[in-house]
Amino acid sequence: TTLREWATIWRDLYVGDKREMFNSVRDMIYDLIEWRSQILSGTLPQDELTELKQKVTSKIDYGNKYLDLDLVVRDKDGNILDPELTSTVSIFREHEAASKQIEDRIQEEKSQKQNIDLTRQAKFASTPAFALFVTLKNVVCKIGEDAEVLMSLYDPVESKFISENYLVKWSSSGLVKDIDQLHNLRAVFTDLGSEDLKREKISFVCQIVRVGRMELRDNNTKKLTSGLRRPFGVAVMDVTDIITGKMDDEDKQHFIPFQPVAGENDFLQTVINKVIAAKEVNHKGQGLWVTLKLLPGDIHQIRKDFPHLVDRSTAVARKMGFPEIIMPGDIRNDIYVTLVQGDFDKGSKTTPKNVEVTMSVYDEDGKKLENVIFPGAGDEGINEYKSVIYYQVKQPRWFETIKVAIPIEDVNRSHLRFTFRHRSSQDCEYKSQLLKNVFFR
Repeated sequence: TTLREWATIWRDLYVGDKREMFNSVRDMIYDLIEWRSQILSGTLPQDELTELKQKVTSKIDYGNKYLDLDLVVRDKDGNILDPELTSTVSIFREHEAASKQIEDRIQEEKSQKQNIDLTRQAKFASTPAFALFVTLKNVVCKIGEDAEVLMSLYDPVESKFISENYLVKWSSSGLVKDIDQLHNLRAVFTDLGSEDLKREKISFVCQIVRVGRMELRDNNTKKLTSGLRRPFGVAVMDVTDIITGKMDDEDKQHFIPFQPVAGENDFLQTVINKVIAAKEVNHKGQGLWVTLKLLPGDIHQIRKDFPHLVDRSTAVARKMGFPEIIMPGDIRNDIYVTLVQGDFDKGSKTTPKNVEVTMSVYDEDGKKLENVIFPGAGDEGINEYKSVIYYQVKQPRWFETIKVAIPIEDVNRSHLRFTFRHRSSQDCEYKSQLLKNVFFR
């Protein structure tokens, strides 16, 4: 009877988006269902059965008080008092005793929560390093082709990314491309320090890049160029309260609304800043579902303290820069290359070119170094990186950051090669026209 009554209220809490109460009632309902199953099994000894019935009635009375429902008056065995057989004075006294007992329990739970919070604050105060643990639950977007989902931490005040990307490859069928990763899309953004906690704002930014044809509306009757990286949209969430520890609920799923680019030649960096400045996004139900939790310690400590969250399969996205305290044995030799912008003359063409930048790494003998370019954590190293293509834009602005991890003994003899090409929307014999080669040592 209690479960039926609570279920109606539980549904209303869901509809009203009262998430904290919804989760609390859910936990109480699950407890009651489990205990009811144990009672009905008939396998419990008499003393355990009596103890379990006390737990059930205590939970029911607590839940009724939490939901502001009528208090049920019971005897010492947990049975409801019959008003026909019990005097008014006795019912009143039992009512007072039951109310006091429930209030004491509410205060006890509040005290336990405060103690947990104090312990957590003390633990965070004693550690110089932090990490943001992120689980990608779902991407609800009508993309129509394969896509790359790039997640990173961003400082909106300074307009700069402060972490590497976490890269998830999403398929056109609406699932992660590597099906073995299904329900295991986890990343930890490490090396955050006290200076990061003092930042005025920190945003969690997701960029979605479509991989396929030049334009989605192109029909398939023509032979079209495929495999082009095209801007699709962004999703941004303010995570300042989570980073500073004001909000902490690893079970809470956050919906991050998706903002598509205006015409597939809108710069992703511009869209990010527009979304941050806007009060709300007209997402039409499209967006990302994620869970977020701040963890104390460096990556080694986190793996030790939180093995149920972070294991060897969890992607590690490091801060672009060293942590405030460099631990012994922490060796990094990463080069972060950011494609900022370019200016390309249209030449003999009547419209600006569709410029694609390809970056690769060569040694001084002209041999290409393999698997040293990392577009994002969670993905293997690649031989060359291809930029997003903005359609017929004379001065594209990419702001794409790629990590280059060259063995330390090879750094002084390595060069970055940037190749600029015009990419046609039709896959013909001359589908890409080489514009320029540039080398950097």
